[in-house]
Amino acid sequence: MAKGRSSIVVTIFSTTSGIGKTSLATNLAAGLAQEGYSVCLMDLDLQFGDVCNYLKLPHEKIPTILDAQDALQKDPENFDIREFLTDYEGHGVSFSVLPPPYKIEESYRIDEQGVLSLLNTMDYFKFIVVDTKADFSELNMHVMDVSTIINFLCVADFVPAIKNLKSGYDAILRFGYDTNKVRLILNRSNSQTLIDPNDVETILGRPFYYKICNDFRSMNESIQSGCPLILSNSDSRLRKDIWNLVGLYTNRPPEDSKSSSKGGFMNWMKDLFRAG
Repeated sequence: MAKGRSSIVVTIFSTTSGIGKTSLATNLAAGLAQEGYSVCLMDLDLQFGDVCNYLKLPHEKIPTILDAQDALQKDPENFDIREFLTDYEGHGVSFSVLPPPYKIEESYRIDEQGVLSLLNTMDYFKFIVVDTKADFSELNMHVMDVSTIINFLCVADFVPAIKNLKSGYDAILRFGYDTNKVRLILNRSNSQTLIDPNDVETILGRPFYYKICNDFRSMNESIQSGCPLILSNSDSRLRKDIWNLVGLYTNRPPEDSKSSSKGGFMNWMKDLFRAG
């Protein structure tokens, strides 16, 4: 956690594209907001970010992270991040969104220090959820440095993804991140594959912190409607899994006994300070 920071920064990271980072980020933000917390969702997949598409926000008509960075650099004394945030509202829930640039070429104008400066102006949020691109870029590294929690999203459905996962987790360890800060989350845990998740845990040398089931149909319907699955009336196992994951951040008991959780947020805090 960055010195003096009061917001809880939850970064969604992976070494493989297309495995559900944005789905998880949007649903975490929605679930935390549903619990009554102030939440901002920041999309740092600067060239191909999909948060606005998933939430049906008019990306080309709303302020972006580039607009916010330029304004902060031009007049830091009078800068107010709230002028550059767009609210998602649905099912009685509201949370703020800061999208990536509308044009790909504009992404090159965003720098790491600019993003960190913006994060420092958002400390009035209880939670800041950050969606990232699947790489160890300078930007991602800076953001993970100041994150409270890194949700390292994984899949175990094909060999290249496991290779990337192993290489990425080994890199995380070499970079010196506290292992209590990094949470290995297995997505699509019940996919029908020839790879046993238990074998993946053996390869990694660490168990998955949490497992989320696969339900392509429910998630696809959610994305098509622009409503996060967690806010829907769906009785799918996937929605319950995500809802119970949110509960780990708010110290709420799991919805049912089948939860894949391994402990509440307060237990995580105890582990973190014990390690320190």
